[in-house]
Amino acid sequence: MAMILLFVFKSPLRKLLIMSLDRIKRGRGPVMVKTVAGTVFLVLMSSVYSMVKIQKRGIDVGGVVNPTDQVLMAKHLLEATLMACSDLERKSTVSSIIMEDGSPNV
Repeated sequence: MAMILLFVFKSPLRKLLIMSLDRIKRGRGPVMVKTVAGTVFLVLMSSVYSMVKIQKRGIDVGGVVNPTDQVLMAKHLLEATLMACSDLERKSTVSSIIMEDGSPNV
């Protein structure tokens, strides 16, 4: 609660708080990126697994998929596509910014 109040009002304590938070968080970027990437990957695999289950259920019934399964399949396909596209976009952006030797591409 005190931290929120320090952020609301412009004071010397606010600047001190921002500087201390910046020092605490320094160097944790790669850990955060790996955590977020792992979470997105798990959700992507969950969508793919659900799509495979729906397809197998349709094959077991005799090739006829009910409308509910069609809607669920479309939802999972859209989720997986958007996650995969956003992941590819992020990777291409990062690779275009950073050159092979690690220096920024200006």
